[in-house]
Amino acid sequence: MSEVYPSDNSLLNLATEAETGVEYIETGKAPYYLEFRKLLYRLLLATKRANDLRVFDEGGLDVGVKTGCYFKNNALVEYGGSSGNTLADNKDNIYIYLNGAGTLVTNEYTSFPDPAVFHIRLAKITTSGGDITNITDCRGAHLWTSPGERISGSACANYGDDGGVVFVLKATLTGGDTVQIHNSDAPFKYRILDAWSVATSADGGSWKLTDGSNDITDTVTVTGTDKTINRVGTIDDAYYEIAASGSLSVVGDGTLADVEVYVLAMRIA
Repeated sequence: MSEVYPSDNSLLNLATEAETGVEYIETGKAPYYLEFRKLLYRLLLATKRANDLRVFDEGGLDVGVKTGCYFKNNALVEYGGSSGNTLADNKDNIYIYLNGAGTLVTNEYTSFPDPAVFHIRLAKITTSGGDITNITDCRGAHLWTSPGERISGSACANYGDDGGVVFVLKATLTGGDTVQIHNSDAPFKYRILDAWSVATSADGGSWKLTDGSNDITDTVTVTGTDKTINRVGTIDDAYYEIAASGSLSVVGDGTLADVEVYVLAMRIA
């Protein structure tokens, strides 16, 4: 569908665009080049915010990122911009984003992180023959909602005398691997209330919850029967609270267990 413009007469009589303050050049106004520069200046002021966190080509395989701000939960984060970020050559897709720690990631070639993991999408870039051949602006993903915590803000209130809202985190272990649910990027402080696993194969094995340094639960032995549920027996109250920007991992035995691990938790102040 084509754009619809006012009539020629209406266009010729426009003086100022109300929302942006951009002034139209009057017919016959002189010197015209000065009026055009004024118009351009106003347009640039009106569009300046569109430059925040913009990824741009610096030549060769280098990109820069403009300064800008974004919210992580209730905190306003300021990114100071960067330059000289050298990308790998001959890549169909390089996913450029800021992670939960505010660090620029330029070496991801598969996809952006899952929306459940906090990140700010910036651009998708193609390189070939020692040069950048395409930049797709991905900042529009954050115009309405930021990829990140599905459990954040008012969606999960702190507990109190009237109780609180609980939530469930999930980790899929294959062959007893270790899964980091939060890696120094927990969206808020929360307390572990329970954890259990559902076996997805007939393999045995074991798993436990840690905060990256300390064991939160005892080691859970997985019954070598598909569909079996196994639950933690103890939770250490010295480590069961995960701080905002803290870590939570499901540590498998590294050899066997194929399980879905569910962690019941509650946000706390």
